[in-house]
Amino acid sequence: MNDILTNQLNMIGTCIETATSAEHTLVWNGQEPADFATDLNVFQTHYTQARDVAYLASTATTGTADAKDVAETALENLAFQMARALAGHYRRTGDLINRAKVNIRIGALQKLRDQALVTRSIEIRDLANTAGAEPGAQTRGITTARINLLSAAITTYEDLLNSPRSAVVDRSMHLRDLVTRIAGLLEELRDLDDLVIQFDGTEAGRRFISAWKQSRIIIDAGHGPGETPTPPTPPVP
Repeated sequence: MNDILTNQLNMIGTCIETATSAEHTLVWNGQEPADFATDLNVFQTHYTQARDVAYLASTATTGTADAKDVAETALENLAFQMARALAGHYRRTGDLINRAKVNIRIGALQKLRDQALVTRSIEIRDLANTAGAEPGAQTRGITTARINLLSAAITTYEDLLNSPRSAVVDRSMHLRDLVTRIAGLLEELRDLDDLVIQFDGTEAGRRFISAWKQSRIIIDAGHGPGETPTPPTPPVP
């Protein structure tokens, strides 16, 4: 997630922690200006929502293309492994017709795209289902477990091909949402600033004002070269 957004969100969270601490709650709870308690409650809700969006942004994929590429590679590898197992099996059983169907190189599968890859993988899977019952097939790698893995890979890849883009999380969408939410929070925070300074009638109130101003300082929580920023804490259900 963008370091600036992280820093702003951390600052907002610190302000809330300061205001709701045991030391400072008595300063404003049930006291004038009463709008502070009301606005702070709304502010906390909006902060929680923004934090949840930040978590989604930090864990989301970059879009459909990435998920599809991963699934495509997995399917190519599993289909090729099964094809080679079948080729070896057919060579030993003398089935030259079926051997010709699966005696392929990985490059041949990698050249296939979308539905063509699905169709070819299904052909290999179906041959494996039939050959799996023949003597010696299990010891040559044509096992139920490997057939099931190939079937699952086919289903995953096909689902991605048929899914609209919105079905796969887009990180940029969450970041745009987060920018808007944080902008709103900063506006609300400025309104709270105007209310906080009105608690200067007591020593406790003045300590609260000082602590609030300290919390408003944005600390750079960015990461140096080669370091990875810590993602936001997952939202509590």
